[in-house]
Amino acid sequence: MRTRLLAALLLTLPPMVAMAPAFAHSGGRAMMFSTLRPIAAAGVAIAACILLTPHTDAATPTRTFEEQLVATAVGAPNDGGYPGGRVDITIERWSTDAERETLVRELRANDAEALLVGLGKVFHRNGVVQMPGADGLGARAHLRRVRNLKFAQQIETPTGRQIIVVADQHLGFGESGRDFKSWQPEFSVVDIRIGRDGTGVGKLAHADAITFNQHTHAFEVADYTSQPVRLADVRSEKK
Repeated sequence: MRTRLLAALLLTLPPMVAMAPAFAHSGGRAMMFSTLRPIAAAGVAIAACILLTPHTDAATPTRTFEEQLVATAVGAPNDGGYPGGRVDITIERWSTDAERETLVRELRANDAEALLVGLGKVFHRNGVVQMPGADGLGARAHLRRVRNLKFAQQIETPTGRQIIVVADQHLGFGESGRDFKSWQPEFSVVDIRIGRDGTGVGKLAHADAITFNQHTHAFEVADYTSQPVRLADVRSEKK
């Protein structure tokens, strides 16, 4: 818009300059320059203002997310089950039925390596999980660890909702330094159950401890009630 206004303004200057010979022949040279000088100065000033004025009509791009969850990490039972800092889960998109079926086929084959291959076939990143650093690693304990999520599914339940996210790397919520695994390939499932009050818990399992629920058509942690809580006070912060 500013470019079009500036171009229109500059196009008005040549006609005024072209009038100079007519003024000169009519003895109006002094009048011509005294008249055109303020007009030209005003044109330059307006052009400068247009160029320097910030864009106000340009749309600011915004990034939207399907869900943004926060929780408190809880250490594994052999670490004492102590709280281990804040965890952020950002879901950028929900997985498609085709992506889910790809993983279902590999899960039924009961092959952990095949599951990782199946995740590799999902080209889209579905989101990220940000975890606190692992204790006992010195300065690295203060650095947040980020893992990509390769699968995300949400199911409405009679008591609230269930959110399943899957990563193809190790997820160690609240674990100690001696158990910390940096970037090892691993099929990791986080099964989050959120009640009607908006809060819930999450439990973590690997390829040998997950199942497929035929009723909800979702991956989930096998024998959920007996598994330790690894994410506490899970809640949505989506705005």
